[in-house]
Amino acid sequence: ITDLPLVQKLVQGKDTIYHVAAQCSHVDSMIDPWLDVDYNCRGALSILEAAKQQTKKPVIVYAGTRAALGAPLEIPVHEQSLPNPTDIYGVNKLAAELYGAVYARVHKIPFVTLRLTNSYGARHQMKSGKYGILNWFISLALQGKTIKVFGTGEQLRDYLYIDDAIDAFVKASEFASKMGEGKATSKKAQISGKGIPFAVFNIASGRGLKFVDVARNVAGRGLGNLEMVPWPADRAAIETGDYIADISEASAALGWNPKVSFEDGLDRTFGYYRDHLAKYL
Repeated sequence: ITDLPLVQKLVQGKDTIYHVAAQCSHVDSMIDPWLDVDYNCRGALSILEAAKQQTKKPVIVYAGTRAALGAPLEIPVHEQSLPNPTDIYGVNKLAAELYGAVYARVHKIPFVTLRLTNSYGARHQMKSGKYGILNWFISLALQGKTIKVFGTGEQLRDYLYIDDAIDAFVKASEFASKMGEGKATSKKAQISGKGIPFAVFNIASGRGLKFVDVARNVAGRGLGNLEMVPWPADRAAIETGDYIADISEASAALGWNPKVSFEDGLDRTFGYYRDHLAKYL
């Protein structure tokens, strides 16, 4: 996505762009902030510039993140909650949202950001805990390895199964198209103002679970065991604390609601990786 000529070629003639490419490691963003800027800012601008050049402007659905809000200043988190990112990744993902707001305002490119919470499910990488901690824990449990929980693990997390996330992307693209035509609005989600085809939605379960309880659940389903360890300094410095999203606006404006419970999602995820884990290690 940093290769503008390639992006221009790929965007040409498209009605909808799902922007999901990114550098998505919180830790790596602190180690190499320039790389994160390159992918998450420059890459986002490449897509927006390519879309701007089209006679018929495509709609863009952007894979945002709860990290844009960082350490929440209120719980539950709303679309209009003030951002408080704790790492470079969160800052740059928020910047990409705001680029979208500018291009929506100036160039009339319909742009919807989905602020995804902690997602999990089949076909996720399983080699590193840097990307998707829940899938990493499932990998460890299936291999009979130790799952390490930092601190007390009492912080609340809001988990989203991948099928529900995909459903949100589809519904968001439909909303974006109508929003661009002036046929759909959301006062709460259109945070740049009325008439500007830019909207932000929280996509989550809306349910907070204690991290340590989730880890115990995962360990109990596999062959792994649980170990409580002190917070590493680099992780403690960017920890966000509790996070629970208010998803009422996604329900009202998109007609979207999560369908897969956490327990069912874990069942499906464990089932998939029991059959295919070797391909992901």
